[in-house]
Order: sequence, then C-alpha cells, then structure tokens
Amino acid sequence: MNFEFPLYRRLFCRGGFGIHSPFAFDLITKVVEERCARYFYRDIEAAHRQLTQDRTAITCGGSRTTVCRAFRRCGITPGEGKFLFRLANHCKPLTFLTAGSAMGFVPLCLTGYAAAARCIMLEEERDFAATATRLVGGRTDVSIEIIAGADESRAAAALTAVERLDCLYLGREVDVRTRERLFAQCRPFLHGRSICIVAGIHGSTARKRQWEALCLHPDVTVSLDLYTTGVLFFHPHLNRRTYRCLIR
Repeated sequence: MNFEFPLYRRLFCRGGFGIHSPFAFDLITKVVEERCARYFYRDIEAAHRQLTQDRTAITCGGSRTTVCRAFRRCGITPGEGKFLFRLANHCKPLTFLTAGSAMGFVPLCLTGYAAAARCIMLEEERDFAATATRLVGGRTDVSIEIIAGADESRAAAALTAVERLDCLYLGREVDVRTRERLFAQCRPFLHGRSICIVAGIHGSTARKRQWEALCLHPDVTVSLDLYTTGVLFFHPHLNRRTYRCLIR
C-alpha cells in the first residue's frame, strides 16, 4: 500500500499514544517528537546554511553543478539533522560508518553529542568528499575519516579498522543495490545495541520495497518509519514491530 503524505500523517503514532513498549515510548516521545532546544542546534543550522548557500562548482554524476544544487537533491533538512543528533545522543553510539553523508552534514549531526566518537565516511563523489572536508574541518574535534568511494572494497577497508559498528547510515544518494550490498557487508559488525539509519525510504518503489525487506530481516526487531527516514534496531529482547511517526 502506497501512503500519500496526508493519510500517512494520520496513521502515525503521536505523543506515544497506544504504545506499550517502554523502549518505543521513550524513543518516540524523547527523540522523535522532542522539541526542546539543544546546544548543538546552532551548529547544525549554520552547517546547513553553509551548504545551501555554497555556489562552488562541482561534478556530480558526470555533470557540472554547484554544491547548493547538489545538496538540495541529496541533502536533509535542518529538522532531520536535529533528529539525528537527538537519536545519537539517546542511543550513545561511538563508532559510525556513513555511506553517503550529504557532503558531511550527516556525520556532523550524528557525532555532535560526543567528542569520543569515531566516524568513517564514504562519499561516492570525490567533489562531495572535498566539500565534506571543508564543512567538517574546524567544526568538530571528533575523529571523522573521509574516504572517496562508497563501493564494497572501500567499505571492507573501513570495517577492518573497527571491531564493532554502533551506527550505520545509508544516505539517499546511495543507490538501492549498493545499499543492499553495504548492509550485508556491515551486518557482522552490528550488534544488539547498534542502529541502522536509512534515508529516503519512500523515495521510489524500489526504495520502499527495500525498506520493507530490511524491516523483515531476522536480526531486526524494532523499526521506525519516519516517512523520509527509517531507523532499524537489533536489540534481541525487543518485540518485532514497525512504528510510524513524524519528526517534529
């Protein structure tokens, strides 16, 4: 069933109503729908503004464009960035792998809560990687390693540097087949407390089907369908269920 957004909104869990799982209730009320101001929000807004105003010429998919145009197509909103910050602050991951990072904006949001975090960022487009280097440089003390290329060989090299992966992010600029291969490759490094964030889950029929398949993965228990983004949890003691909610 393909939900249109107005109908989809009415089907969402709001305010934790009808949710009996303490884990899911806290997640929805304290992360998804939480509206309190956070200290890092100004940095998120400033980084987003920098990318949306950057008219530097770059190459994307073999065509010439500008940073701001490319970011409008593959980036995320400030609200989504703030949600990523809240999610990371709630789940406390310390090792991250992002495939497609919205030119560094996503790792900046995810790692803003802890200076001890370590992030490996795979950017398929070399100009995206260069833009990410400029964005991240000077904004954070977190260890963020930027690797040009998002294929399996690059991911394999990155994974050898970590024993466990606390957070995997699959960006909307990564195609469906590459996402599938990267998830399978990273799965042995994910554990019961890990999270997997998938962007653009309703961007196309193929992406929607892939999201539904990921929700049915035997290791996935709880999944959050936020319409623009999906989050998977692997905690073995949670009951399998998908919750639909809106980021506020």
